[in-house]
Amino acid sequence: MAAALDGAAADEVTPAVTPGEGWTPERVEWLRAFHRDRRPGLDGPAAEATWAVVEVAGRARVVGGARLRRLAEPGVVEVGLWLARDARGRGLGAEALGLVVDRARAAGARRVVADTAPGNRGALAALRSVGFATRVDREGVRAQLPLNG
Repeated sequence: MAAALDGAAADEVTPAVTPGEGWTPERVEWLRAFHRDRRPGLDGPAAEATWAVVEVAGRARVVGGARLRRLAEPGVVEVGLWLARDARGRGLGAEALGLVVDRARAAGARRVVADTAPGNRGALAALRSVGFATRVDREGVRAQLPLNG
């Protein structure tokens, strides 16, 4: 929680649970419940798993979060990732994304998809570095990565 509250904007981590951009008690509780409800993993009721992104250089610390969610289309999962501001720009996002893609492959996924904003250069760089193809539409940037074996 500290990485989110101290190192990222609420809108970078949660949906617009409350008006405004800041961390509110409702947003904090939403984030806690989100992770708590996903503890059973991809095969649980939420069909989603979450992990802490931990920087291990120096003193190990949580610097973000990653998630993987099964979609309605069989074999397709969606990945999501956020990093604290001070953890960005050092390749941690691409490294974490690669590990989550490995988890998707191990879970039997055939394709991984992601959505981001056109201005999110860090996310676009991480997605492309792992092999995602991206396209822009009216809603934002759509990314996908076929998994072969």
